[in-house]
Amino acid sequence: MASKIGHKKINLALQQLHLKRLFPSSSTRIQRNCLVWEADLRPTLLSQVYTVRLAYKLGRHPRINVLKPALITPEDKFLPHTYQEDRLCLYYPDSTEWRGDMLLSNTIVPWISEWLFYYEIWLVTGEWYGGGTHPKKHL
Repeated sequence: MASKIGHKKINLALQQLHLKRLFPSSSTRIQRNCLVWEADLRPTLLSQVYTVRLAYKLGRHPRINVLKPALITPEDKFLPHTYQEDRLCLYYPDSTEWRGDMLLSNTIVPWISEWLFYYEIWLVTGEWYGGGTHPKKHL
């Protein structure tokens, strides 16, 4: 199936179905009009496993957090490409990189893995090689 269906927002049940189909060991639920998906992701064979949570309400931007292990921030640095509460910044919110007519499983989930890959490189080098614009922490 294509990653977008017309210009209509994809309903939460369909998003849930696609996430569960691609990640059968993940946990998904819809509560109070919010899809919550939790799964273990491993960006590369050499990476550790990260447990992540994606929370998505129609008409809103998905909110992504790493549940474990805790993200490390060296004393003299700030965690790049994150918002308040260390929510991951995966794309520029004012752009059309992600829209509600796109499947989370084909866009946001691979972007989470990519963010984690660049995070691991950042931990070693101190440089963020993932590109993009750093958001202000207060968003």
